[in-house]
Formats: sequence, C-alpha cells, structure tokens
Amino acid sequence: MRIDFGPGVEWGGISQAHCELMARNDGHRLHYRVYFAALWRANQIGHAEFRMGELATILVAEGGVIPSRQSVTNAVGRAKALDLIGPDSTVRCLTLPHHHFQKGGRGGRKCSVHGDATPWAWAS
Repeated sequence: MRIDFGPGVEWGGISQAHCELMARNDGHRLHYRVYFAALWRANQIGHAEFRMGELATILVAEGGVIPSRQSVTNAVGRAKALDLIGPDSTVRCLTLPHHHFQKGGRGGRKCSVHGDATPWAWAS
C-alpha cells in the first residue's frame, strides 16, 4: 500500500514495536496507553484487533493489577473523545483514521470485528 496523506502533507514513521512498550508502560494515562495499543497493533486498514479481555491484560498496572472492564471501556471512550482513536473503536478493535495512520508492508486488510466495510480498505 502506498502511503499518501495528500499533496504537501508532511508525514513521518513510527516504530510499532516501541508503541507496544508505551502501551504497556503504566506511567502513561490509560487512554494514551489505549492509543499506543492501537498504533502498535494496527493493520493496513488501521484496525487493531484484540481477543476478549486482551486489551485489559496489556493495560495491566504496577504489581500485575488488571484494570476492570469498566476502566478499559472508559479509557477507550476517553481516547475516542480526544480523537486519539476512531469513533467506531471498541475494546475488541481500536481503529485509527486514514488521515492519521497509514501502513504499508505487513499486516492484513480485514477486520473480524468491523467486517470488510472500511472505506479505505482497498486503497492502493
């Protein structure tokens, strides 16, 4: 997939491996950790899928304390309110808008949570 944010729009890359470290770092606020988890796991259509309860285990706090389902849901809601992730994000799939995140190379172009209806799923 060719990365193109539009004419004259500057862009730079990120390390998805480093985003994993940031998502797991409990020194950050939970909604930012959700955002880093989205960046870490995002595929070529900007979808980051998680198994049931998996996001909570990534967001574990110091001492191994796993946040409650409500805490994770609230963090996803806060990340959406701040436009860090897409409005269609859930605890099972965090989405990143095309104007913010594009990926070439590895990673699927499908989402088992949202289906194949992503508008830019087949952009080249």
